[in-house]
Amino acid sequence: MQRLYEKVGAVHIHTVFSDGSGHYDQVIQDATDAGLEFLLFSDHWTLKPKQQGREGFHNGILVGIGCELNDSKGRNHLLAFQIDEEIKAGIDPLEYTKKVVEMGGWAVVAHPDERRDALPEFPAYPWTTWDSEDFQAMEIWNHLSEWMERLTNRNKYWLYINPRRSVITPTEWTLKTWDRLNLKRRVVGLGGVDAHAHHYSIWRNVNASIFPYKIAFRSIHMHVLFDEPPEEGNDDAALTQLFQTLRQGRAFVANRYVGQARGFRFWAEGVEDSKIYQMGDRLPAVSQLTFHVNLPPDVTHAVLLKDSQQICHWKDAEGSFRSIGSGVYRVEARRRRRAFIFSNPIVIEP
Repeated sequence: MQRLYEKVGAVHIHTVFSDGSGHYDQVIQDATDAGLEFLLFSDHWTLKPKQQGREGFHNGILVGIGCELNDSKGRNHLLAFQIDEEIKAGIDPLEYTKKVVEMGGWAVVAHPDERRDALPEFPAYPWTTWDSEDFQAMEIWNHLSEWMERLTNRNKYWLYINPRRSVITPTEWTLKTWDRLNLKRRVVGLGGVDAHAHHYSIWRNVNASIFPYKIAFRSIHMHVLFDEPPEEGNDDAALTQLFQTLRQGRAFVANRYVGQARGFRFWAEGVEDSKIYQMGDRLPAVSQLTFHVNLPPDVTHAVLLKDSQQICHWKDAEGSFRSIGSGVYRVEARRRRRAFIFSNPIVIEP
């Protein structure tokens, strides 16, 4: 197994620069307390914190800054990273997605499968522009979306107090859509906390912060696997390395509330040449592979899926399986009945 350097962070964070309640210094401190190693901020429609020089290492945490875009109806949210110029509002999703990519940016579809109508004050904001072929990644799991979709008048006070209990699993529709997209092109799967730390009135004069940052940072994590560790002290090089590795799909999503996912590995080995392939790699149709998995102690069982269908089940700490033709191969791991880890795929192209 190739040696890789694992870094854990949180994606999709809002601050006082848009509709979040946190200031950068405090948010970074909360991330430090949670043991995170990188943060990706995405305030709505603004790159002001990036323009103020807030990217780079802060107290050992690597900070990347993008922005979140949406259409005139509040739908089709897109996280735009690695851009230096703000995009003007008022253009349609196809146009702003294409523009992000043309600017050299990384375009990530946010909370694509939002569906809710229990509380009118919290409408759904799904992604509907599936005819776009420009976005390069999508959130397969979003903490805030799942919390809001489970919210009703009956349970809202309980969920205010227990926000991480709402994080159960990505939707089946999202995972199948993700697999289907990866048959044609690489679409990296991300997990987002969508952290705002909104303040709400619970009862009379009692206000509460809905899953503050320190709670959000102990839920959905991104684990990124580097060939070489990012060099602290060289901000630009470290950020380039982080985004390059994410763009390649060398990462997996995990719910920290369920357990410790560090040490999970999913890779493949060529049957004929013993060449090693990592998550995110795409191979020609004639390829024959042996897939391998290493599972951390908190995993009780895992499955290998091909085109959204289970083809192998593992309970041991290590496992292998031979490929059976073209398809999108990825791993889902659980701790008992709880969804826990979702790998990015290795694809044998049709």
